[in-house]
Amino acid sequence: MSNSPGHFVPLTPPSPDGGGIQLPWSFDTTSIWHTILKGVFGLNALLVLGLVVKLLSRRWLDAAGVGVAEAMVAGFTVIFIRYQEGSCGTLFRDRVTVEPNAVLGVPLPGPRGSYALDRFRGVGVEFRSGRPTTDANAAGPHELVWLMGRPGTPNLVLARTQNRAGGALGHEVGAVLGLPVSEINAPRTIRI
Repeated sequence: MSNSPGHFVPLTPPSPDGGGIQLPWSFDTTSIWHTILKGVFGLNALLVLGLVVKLLSRRWLDAAGVGVAEAMVAGFTVIFIRYQEGSCGTLFRDRVTVEPNAVLGVPLPGPRGSYALDRFRGVGVEFRSGRPTTDANAAGPHELVWLMGRPGTPNLVLARTQNRAGGALGHEVGAVLGLPVSEINAPRTIRI
């Protein structure tokens, strides 16, 4: 699977009867974080290059300023790497196989390997709000569908959806795997 920003992996592959999840089911929720990390790595490279140029031209005060900026960006890079979420793998009826996650050859922390399905306690659908905007391309409200691990087993992001599709997808995954489904931060409906 390609992790380029424009690559689209269907979240629910079509079945012969027109709907539903079929196992094995491939998932890839790494592309958003890969795009962010590639940009951050590029900014780090640019600042390091700028620092080298300033040092070679003996502009010490400018070099100190660029060095401070690079230190701050490097600190944010470490935070982004530590807290990135997303997985790539295949969901089977009895296990989940997760491929190692890496960007530009840099290995990222996170789950990898094969996990038996009995090591997971359920499916979680996390509703996340986005900032209000009129831009159709902006990241707005979306949902993450998680496979929730028992103690000692990592949580895995199976899908990122929009327009409240995560609830239906989460319940479908839960039904296929025989796992309970919980909704986190579900939107409230106010009726007058």
